Amino acid sequence: MMTRVTAVLLSVLLAAAVAPAQGPANATPGTAAAQPEPTKAVPLRVGILGASVSDGFRCEWRERRDDGTYRAGFKLADMLPLVCPERELRIENRASSMTFLAPDKTGREAVAAVLASDAQCVFAVDYLFWHCYGNHAPKGQPERAEEGRLESLERGLAELARFEVPVVVGDIPDMSKAVGRMLRATQMPPLESIAAANARIAAWAKEHPNVRVLPVSELIAQLHSEQRVDVAGKPFAATAARPLLQQDLLHATPDGLAAIACLLVDAMRQHAPQLGLPDQVDPAATIVRAREAKLQRVPEQPAEQRKRAG
Repeated sequence: MMTRVTAVLLSVLLAAAVAPAQGPANATPGTAAAQPEPTKAVPLRVGILGASVSDGFRCEWRERRDDGTYRAGFKLADMLPLVCPERELRIENRASSMTFLAPDKTGREAVAAVLASDAQCVFAVDYLFWHCYGNHAPKGQPERAEEGRLESLERGLAELARFEVPVVVGDIPDMSKAVGRMLRATQMPPLESIAAANARIAAWAKEHPNVRVLPVSELIAQLHSEQRVDVAGKPFAATAARPLLQQDLLHATPDGLAAIACLLVDAMRQHAPQLGLPDQVDPAATIVRAREAKLQRVPEQPAEQRKRAG
């Protein structure tokens, strides 16, 4: 004799056997159910603070081809996305070649703009440069030049301290080889002042866990002594045909800027792995992508115009 429980189970099984297969409410009969689209990665909001190197001062590539001359100019904001092409970046670029004229005002305004952009990380490779270089003597007090220099550095650090997100900041390099080319002798700090500035930057960074220092001073020293820089543990060489510094010995060439961008991304990846930046960086591959992305043919002048220009 069938028990009541057995009868209930049989009823459920029969109902399942005769019921039509149920798909999504909007599925078309006879077609497979649509698969949900994969979730796209949210763009990473990036802030750039800095001076003329980050701003790409005279950083351009030119090459001659059969059909004419091709040219492209590069800023750090151009290079960073090419270092990590699979990670979408939304960049707030506040680097300015005019920083040397008023580093305090320019820096303060740039920091405010990057803060307003809600950046998730900040690259400031040459942000502090003109807080050390330049003439920082109070008016009529030339004897206080070095004291004024360190006071300016403190103001620059105070602005960076406003960030709570990860920051990679460059220290101060010895660019004395640029004196007489791009730098005036009066703009060059004594080497003792550079050492003091870098000691202060290192100590300040230890007080701010969100900050990582990129040792630009060591990289420039290595470049001058070995004609190369190490990027993610691999040498990236400068050659006569492809130098990393321009002839002014102050600003980066496209190859040099690609190396800087790779160094920054690698430093930020180690410092803040949660940002999803790439594990591998390659300045040679970056500069290839840069040329492919930005090189454009330069329109040739009409013959009559060339004649007048000559």
